[in-house]
Amino acid sequence: MEEMRLEAKHLNDPKNNRLKKLSVPPCLRGKSILMFNQALLPSESASVFCGGIRSPYRLNHPEGLLVDPLDGAIWCGGEAGELYRIEPDGSKATELATSGGFALGLCMDSQRRIYVCDLQHQCVVVFDDQGKELKRLHGKDGDESLELPNYPALSPDERFLYVSDTRPDGPGIWRFDLHSGESILWMKEPCICANGLALHPDGSGIYLVESRMPGVSYIPIQSDGSAGRKASLLSLPDDEPDGLAFAPDGTLWISIYNPSRIYRYHLDTAKLEKVIQDDSTDRIHHATNIAFRGENELFCANLGAWHITKIDLFP
Repeated sequence: MEEMRLEAKHLNDPKNNRLKKLSVPPCLRGKSILMFNQALLPSESASVFCGGIRSPYRLNHPEGLLVDPLDGAIWCGGEAGELYRIEPDGSKATELATSGGFALGLCMDSQRRIYVCDLQHQCVVVFDDQGKELKRLHGKDGDESLELPNYPALSPDERFLYVSDTRPDGPGIWRFDLHSGESILWMKEPCICANGLALHPDGSGIYLVESRMPGVSYIPIQSDGSAGRKASLLSLPDDEPDGLAFAPDGTLWISIYNPSRIYRYHLDTAKLEKVIQDDSTDRIHHATNIAFRGENELFCANLGAWHITKIDLFP
């Protein structure tokens, strides 16, 4: 396996072309950086879990997905606002609802309410687990309105829902108070196509994909709940990143829309690893959102295709 060990203090040296892949957050300065260029898994570790162009359960270009904590079923959306539930073994997909819009990222709370970002309707549509629409969340804060809702994430106590707003060059991240119904433009700094996001497992901050930066940023959550200053965590100039997910071991995984591959990033050591890449795009086809089921299964939505992918991870 090709390995590159770099010292963080040299990252700003423009003469060092080997460093174009990585930047280091302040908390990691002075540490070594490891980057692995060879994929850890063969593309054959990925397989079509459900759907496909010739399948009776062809999915309509899914972008968002989640793993049901109750039974391991997979939920995903479609480009006409469909909400699908896929059996835990992948044997069947059922369309439970449609908004008539365009479903992007989604998440589920402990009451089994499903929050779906709807690009067409410029809101978050909330369903129950039978597919009944409960309400729609429209972001409004003074003269600002939620324009391109892309990905939702719940705070650990499920009081707040954070939603990325994918403007070409503008803010940012919205926060909905699910108790009071209030919405605020929580993070107002300009972003270059804010996309997937993930809360740190301890709720201390938000990791955000900026697809056209391209890379990943970090926004701390202050003690009063406000947004701290956005900082660049990782630069990926040869990629178009899309989604984020924390693995059970605390590593941050990054799905790449183009080319079709997935990285694993170690926050404690700044080690970036290419986990898998599918040059054929038969299995992974423009990866968007990703979600773990346990430690050894990763699921991936493919906006460029009609299926959900399952990736068998390390034994």
